[in-house]
Amino acid sequence: MSNTPTTTILDRNSFHPHISSGTPCVNESPLKRRPLWHRDHSGEHVSTAQLRRPRRRRTASLAAGGGGREPPASSPRDPRKRIASKEDLHGQMMKRKKWRLQLSNLPEDILCTIVSKLPLREAARTSILSSQWNRTWCSHTNLNLSYRSIMSRRYIERDIRPEGRKLNAEEFIRRVDAILQQHNGGGVEKIEVIGLLENENAYHINGWVNFAIKSKTKQLVLDFRSFHWPIDEPYNFAFQIFDAANMENLQSLKLGSISLKPPADFKGFQNLKRLKLLDVGITDEDLQLLLSNCNCLEFLGIYCCKLITSLRTTHLSTQLKHLYVYECPCLKEIELNSGLTTLEYIGPLIPLAPPGIYVLTNLRIKSWDISDSLQYIFTELPSTLPRLEMLTLQCRELERITLPDKPIKFIYLKHLRLELAFSGLRKWDADILDFACILEAAPLMEKLEFHMWMNCRDHLRYRKAHGKLRTLPPCPHYHLKEVNIAGFYGQKDQLELAHHILRNSVVLQAMNIDPRPIAACDPSRMAILEAFNFVDGSKVAMKYLCKADHRNVVHVSDVSRKDVENVPAYRLVSPFWIEFDKTKRSGLLIR
Repeated sequence: MSNTPTTTILDRNSFHPHISSGTPCVNESPLKRRPLWHRDHSGEHVSTAQLRRPRRRRTASLAAGGGGREPPASSPRDPRKRIASKEDLHGQMMKRKKWRLQLSNLPEDILCTIVSKLPLREAARTSILSSQWNRTWCSHTNLNLSYRSIMSRRYIERDIRPEGRKLNAEEFIRRVDAILQQHNGGGVEKIEVIGLLENENAYHINGWVNFAIKSKTKQLVLDFRSFHWPIDEPYNFAFQIFDAANMENLQSLKLGSISLKPPADFKGFQNLKRLKLLDVGITDEDLQLLLSNCNCLEFLGIYCCKLITSLRTTHLSTQLKHLYVYECPCLKEIELNSGLTTLEYIGPLIPLAPPGIYVLTNLRIKSWDISDSLQYIFTELPSTLPRLEMLTLQCRELERITLPDKPIKFIYLKHLRLELAFSGLRKWDADILDFACILEAAPLMEKLEFHMWMNCRDHLRYRKAHGKLRTLPPCPHYHLKEVNIAGFYGQKDQLELAHHILRNSVVLQAMNIDPRPIAACDPSRMAILEAFNFVDGSKVAMKYLCKADHRNVVHVSDVSRKDVENVPAYRLVSPFWIEFDKTKRSGLLIR
């Protein structure tokens, strides 16, 4: 056996030591057995781990100004420490298992909450995923049971014909019954039943109301209105189902095309906060009886109720804050309670009779009986509503009156919105520059919205040949920050008013000019070629207003001739068509 010493040679292509001479032990491969210590060329002992370790590059440390010094082995950024932490006791690398989150692993209550965020139709489709999901949708907290949500398109189209209406009602009832039978009956926040039903279906409707009571529903909607055929006999609301014990959870009630006849001993809905009546058959006496027993009522909405002639809310507590009255043709008077803050009225002009102390701050009125908005503002409102903070007025301008030299001031008004239709076959008598008095009448106003619709034939876009622009005496306004003017057709008096506001608004931050009459117009009455007026308004605003703007606060919506050619005017102003075209341009329209 030779005594030649063993020398370890490093192969540059690999980091395994090879034996150049000497005899290895029996049954031991020189590649499998590695000595713990070796000698390098200088004769010093070197560990196997050090021999296997590659030389680190010094480029990064030199670039960082470290002089080529490597970080110490104890540094937390040392990659060797990270590698070692992944090795097991035998030196083998362990694979890190990634934990995947699956919906089936979630608790059942969380899973039911997630499914409740889906529409009812989509939530029911989750039952085919697995046996675990089979009953998940049955805990849905928002039950929208309407024709559109649970009936297919062929049923909706069949409803237009009289013979198909009864068949649809039977199929609708069958589906609603099936859904409520499968529901677990607990934790329901809202139930909506929207369909074409009458009093002959009272048995099934009463059963649905009982389900709402047992499930402690907070919001109940029963809307049986028909937009195609008149209802022969509306459903009689079953007041006898409710008592003091089972109605404490109901907070919101919406009824449509229903007959209301509360009994004399009716105790009311003690915790009801919102009540909406849409095309409901109810008399003045029954309405007073119903409202007198709703002590927590905060919102009252009455829409198209044809039997109501007088509305009195004075007996209600100060809890009632919002009152909405829409298109009640027989209504002659409204008496407001002292705590009311918001009133929205649409219909024939009627007097408002508030009691002694009133805090009404938000008023919206839409009435075609008003022929001059400024006259109504300065002669009708100040005596009854002195603390008004937000006023929205929509009417037609048919005449011009002489305003007083010193108009009454609205010292609390902060937001004014005017939606005015200037109608007439010939040029109207009104002068847009008259509205400059608003700056003086509302000294604390912060936002002004002026929506116009110039519905006349003799439209004239302003040119220098029409004469010099009129100017009014200076009237500095120190609070107006935002002005929105829509329906700007570029006429002389429109331009003069915009100039006056721009010059006198000291702290103005934005003046937005839109030539389209989006809010004030009736799209069905617009002329086909009226869209070319939008082009005139855009050009005039850019030429004259932007030139007079030294603070960069004027922003004009650009409407070119290319935008309006071969496009009806109503498609440029109707909110439906604006949203439709926007969706189509973005590629999200599903055909």
